[in-house]
Amino acid sequence: MSLSLENSPLLGSQIITAARSKHKQNQSHNKSELRKSMILVMLVSTACIFLLMVLPRNRKSEFNLQQTLNEDTSAFQKTANRLTEELLADLNTSAKRHTHQIPLYAKVQTLSFQIYTGGAPAYILDDNDNVVKQNEECINLNSYGLPEDTSELDLQCYLGLDDTAEDVTRRLTIMRDAVNRAYDISDPDETTLKIFLAPEFFFRGKNGAFEFSNEEYEESIGACSDICHILKGLENIVAEKRFENWLFLFGTVIGSEKLPKKDHYDYQFYNFAPLYKGFNPATSKRIGKNFIVPKRYVSNIDFLTPLRHLTNRSIAMELLDETDPSVSATLMNPHLVGHKRYDNEMWAKYKDELSSLGYTMIEYGWFYMDGIAFSVEICLDHLVHRALMTYMADVVTGSKTRVPSSANDSVEWVGIPRHQAQISLVSSAGMDVVVASLALANGGHIFLQDGMDGNTPAQTTYGTDECQPNEYEFFGGSQCVKRTAVVSATDVTFEYEHNLNFTDYAVYFDRKWEDVVEGIFSKESYEPRLTVYDPVDIALVEHGDVST
Repeated sequence: MSLSLENSPLLGSQIITAARSKHKQNQSHNKSELRKSMILVMLVSTACIFLLMVLPRNRKSEFNLQQTLNEDTSAFQKTANRLTEELLADLNTSAKRHTHQIPLYAKVQTLSFQIYTGGAPAYILDDNDNVVKQNEECINLNSYGLPEDTSELDLQCYLGLDDTAEDVTRRLTIMRDAVNRAYDISDPDETTLKIFLAPEFFFRGKNGAFEFSNEEYEESIGACSDICHILKGLENIVAEKRFENWLFLFGTVIGSEKLPKKDHYDYQFYNFAPLYKGFNPATSKRIGKNFIVPKRYVSNIDFLTPLRHLTNRSIAMELLDETDPSVSATLMNPHLVGHKRYDNEMWAKYKDELSSLGYTMIEYGWFYMDGIAFSVEICLDHLVHRALMTYMADVVTGSKTRVPSSANDSVEWVGIPRHQAQISLVSSAGMDVVVASLALANGGHIFLQDGMDGNTPAQTTYGTDECQPNEYEFFGGSQCVKRTAVVSATDVTFEYEHNLNFTDYAVYFDRKWEDVVEGIFSKESYEPRLTVYDPVDIALVEHGDVST
C-alpha cells in the first residue's frame, strides 16, 4: 500500500507546516470575527442610549415616556441577546478546537493489575520434601527456553493453549474480571480520571507470540485473526457508559509475522500496547478512543532462547520430544542474534489502515487525552529514556514533532508539551521507575506496573547503587512516584516521593485463582490482585505552552 505525505500527518514536515499555517489562519479569522461582534454590540448599545435620551424631547406632549422606554428596552435586549448568543457560540467553538488545553479532570486514580506474565519455571522446589521437581505446568510442552544471560537453573516454558482462539478468549476473560473488580472498588467521583494499568506480556501465547495472519486469507474465509480477536475483545470491554472517565493500558501483545526464508530472520517481531479511553456507545462515535503504542527496543528477557538454539542442553534434554514438530514452533530470541529493535516499520506502513479501523498510533511515546499531557513507555523503552529523549530531540530541532491529542470524539496533532508529562505510564516485565528517564511536569506522577515483581514490596533506597551513588531507586510490582522541582538561589534539584498510599485487593476473592489462570499464566508465582492508589492531584500546568 503506498503511503502519501498527505494522509499521514506524522511522516513529514510539509503536512505539518500546512496544518500549522491553516491553524494560524483559523485563529486569526476567529479573532477577527469576535472583534466585529463586540464592536457591533457596542454600536447598537450606543444607538439605543442615544434614542432614549433624544426622542422624548422631539415628540408631542401626549408622548408616553414609559411605553417608549419599554419598547426601546425590549428591542435593545433582543438585539443584545442575539449578539451575545452568537458571541458565546463563537467562543465555545473556539474552545472546542483547543480541547487539549482544557483538562476535564482534577485528580487521577490508578488501579494497577498485578499478575505474573513471565515464563513458568521448568523446575520448582517441592515444599513437602524439599527436593527439586519438574513443574507440571510445563509437562508436554516443547516451548522451553532460557532468558538471555541466565543459567540452566532458570529454564522456563511459555504457557498457553494449543487452540489459540480459546487462549485469547481465556486471557480476555481474565482481563475483564480484573476490570470489573477495579470498577467496583474505584473512586466514583466523575472529576477523577481512573487509569487501569496492566503489565507487559499479558497477551503472548504458547510459542512466545501470536502470529499475524495473512489478511487476504482472512478476508477470503471471513475470519478474525488472534490479534484481531484481542483488539475487538478489548474494544468491547471499554465500550460502556460506566467507563467514560477511564483510561486503559492493557499490557502488551506480542506478535510475529513469518518472512520469506531468504530473510536473515525467520520472523518479524512486534510488541505493542493497546490503549483505550472508555466511552458511552450511545453518545460517542469512538473517534479518538483507540490507540496502539509500539515498543521500540527488544530486551534480552522479552523472549526465551529456545533449547534448539542452545549448545548445552544437558539439564533439559529429557524434557523435549525432538521428534515432535512443535519443537521448532517456539520463536527464536531476536535479541540473541542482534535484533535489538522491534520491526515497527509495519506500523508506519499500515498507518492508514489502522486509522480506518479506528486506531491512532502513538509512535513517539507522547499523547494528550482530554487536555492532560501523557508519556507512555514499555519496559526497556523507559530504561533507555525514550520519552525524555524524544522530548529533548524535539526541543533542539524546533518543536516540529506532532503527537495525537484526543477530546470530544476527535483527534488533533499538536506539539509535545514544553512542561513535559503530567502523567507518565509504564507497562513492564522486569523494570522499575528510573529517575534519569523521567520527563515529568512539576508535580507530575509516573505509574508503573510490572509483570514479574509482584512479590516485591514497595520501597525506596538512596545511594545504594555503586554506579549511581546519588540516585533514588524504587522497587515493587506497582510503583507510583511524584517528582517536584526545587529552585533556589543556591541550588536546582528534583525531589521524589514514592507514593505508598494504596490498598491491595484480590481479583478472585470468590473462587480459586489457580483454577482461573491454569494453562494461561503460571500458578507458581503470585495471586492476581489490584493495587489501588488513593486519588492524587494532576499536576497543574500553563496550557498556553503547547505548540500547535
